[in-house]
Amino acid sequence: MIDTNNIILSTDSYKLNHWMQYPKDTEGVYSYFESRKGSVFPYTTFFGLQAIMIDHLEGVVVTEDTIQEAKELSLAHFGNADYFNEAGWRHILENHGGKLPVRIKAVPEGMSVPTNNVLMTVENTDPECYWLTNAIESLLTHVWYPSTVATLSRTTKEGIAAYLDETGCSHDGLGFMLHDFGYRGVTSHESAGIGGMAHLVNFLGTDTVPAMQYARKYYDANLDGLGYSVAATEHSVMTSLGPDGEIGILDELIKDYPTGILSVVSDSYDIYNFVNEVCNRKDAIMERDGVFVVRPDSITNEHKTPEELTLWIVETLWNTFGGTVNEAGYRTLDPKVRVLWGDGINQYGIFAILGYLRDARHKYAAENMVFGMGGGLLQKMNRDSQRFAFKCSSQKREGMWHDVWKRPLDLSKASKKGKLSLIEYEGKLITLENGAVDSRDILETVFENGEIVKTYTFDEVRANAGLKVPAPV
Repeated sequence: MIDTNNIILSTDSYKLNHWMQYPKDTEGVYSYFESRKGSVFPYTTFFGLQAIMIDHLEGVVVTEDTIQEAKELSLAHFGNADYFNEAGWRHILENHGGKLPVRIKAVPEGMSVPTNNVLMTVENTDPECYWLTNAIESLLTHVWYPSTVATLSRTTKEGIAAYLDETGCSHDGLGFMLHDFGYRGVTSHESAGIGGMAHLVNFLGTDTVPAMQYARKYYDANLDGLGYSVAATEHSVMTSLGPDGEIGILDELIKDYPTGILSVVSDSYDIYNFVNEVCNRKDAIMERDGVFVVRPDSITNEHKTPEELTLWIVETLWNTFGGTVNEAGYRTLDPKVRVLWGDGINQYGIFAILGYLRDARHKYAAENMVFGMGGGLLQKMNRDSQRFAFKCSSQKREGMWHDVWKRPLDLSKASKKGKLSLIEYEGKLITLENGAVDSRDILETVFENGEIVKTYTFDEVRANAGLKVPAPV
């Protein structure tokens, strides 16, 4: 069976022969990873490196078998036996026992860093392996995905928190206001686990079960307090008995789930009729020891946007179930009922709904709502969303380090020079260049010579991901 986790082949094709292209006296290559200016979000929540190191870098990763497979594939791929760096990889096998002679430093996982700052640095520790630093660039760059999900999730949390504040609500339920619906919307089971885990850095609600497995595997997460879901229906349930049987199923659900949160998809046939039938069952719903959640899943000809339909549902529930008006003058439904929107939404759609409910004409509090996000949370992004880049900034020749950089006419793609440090200065995070060494450096060594030397638990990651963000320079 072919092992697809071959470290030598976990790269872009052209990197297999870059060892030939550096100056002949090169001893060291030092590179860094950043989110460049012009990204979607003004900061990046760094997360997921530990999982990559555990899966691909830790321990003995270079063996005779991996070398032979890479040699065979390279010859077939390029048609040239000289391109493959057999001697270099064999040096790692024979002199380092198959462990990678490289050092990785990174910001604490879960920390949010303004764009245009260093997030991670990589350098070889054996002068014979100068080429290794950028040989593993492609693999390490995969941290873009969990970092982007964690960033999107966190900025959504900030936005929801702002609407809670504006409408006079507490943050008690904030951790449950964005639920991960993304498992079916991603490219693979692995993506679901990695991306779903990144969402759990910020929130407590998920329907992506692998997210919890991945958090336990890579960050020693405790199941208690990790992620929660609720009893909920889908259309295959609500349509089982046809249009005439939908309300009977509703009655059975209310009877069979007397406690806890019960979320019921409500648009299988006629959302207006269904919500009115929910109101007709006020007594039964009020007797439940829990929350009944109405979940619309499509717009209508009468209400052509999610915000318009959501307002109609909230208004209808208010007229039946009532609620309270808080000190800020905003209305909150009776705690026995809430509304969830989860169809095709992204963070801007969430803010549109909350803003529409908050409008002075309506004055409904943000805490009336819960949201579910699927592809918009785990899939609709790429490496360019945060403009991630891995660039060489220093090279060592004849015992001396030399600054290396690029400065194209598109200055947004200019890179940094020399060895780097990340420090906090006057409440702001800044990157020091040109080999500046500072005792305040936030970057920590997390991997060295085949060993992970610094690990984070999921609780520590969550603590690092608090809502406060250092201001950009």
